[in-house]
Amino acid sequence: VYDSGAYVTVEDEWTFAPDSRSVVKFSDDAEDVVLYFGENEAAWFEFDARGQSALNLEFTFDFNKEIADLFPEANIDFLTFEMEPSFNKIGTAYIYADEDAFIYEVTADGAKEIKGLAWDEDYEAWTFKTRTLGAYAISDVELDEKTVTEDKDDTTTDGGKENPDTGR
Repeated sequence: VYDSGAYVTVEDEWTFAPDSRSVVKFSDDAEDVVLYFGENEAAWFEFDARGQSALNLEFTFDFNKEIADLFPEANIDFLTFEMEPSFNKIGTAYIYADEDAFIYEVTADGAKEIKGLAWDEDYEAWTFKTRTLGAYAISDVELDEKTVTEDKDDTTTDGGKENPDTGR
């Protein structure tokens, strides 16, 4: 991790600020590692880092207007891992949100249910097992699992011209 003008190797835990330079190399001695995201630890990821190569863990809390426009009745916060880092081993992701919140994975197709998502009473956080960190939406109401293309107009923008058959 690049921190205070020098590179630091992560051995057991690290806290990342949003929109920061977050390319990480893990110590050869690293085993159980906890990565915290956000100053108030809005989320974290626990995993076995043995043999893990370097990863770009840059993330943001930026608003996703395209997804939010699909659900105007919802108040939605977003957590997005820009490079969708993929780990060698499955770990546990924790997202702090109210117990009555709804957490979804944001994909190119829209908001999708997260397989295995469960409320962890001990940590008061939502948890799920994953190997890849992606983009997540935290909503105050349940969202229909719409896709981004469902609400698009089907009119053509090519002036109504047909594509000629090329014979292939």
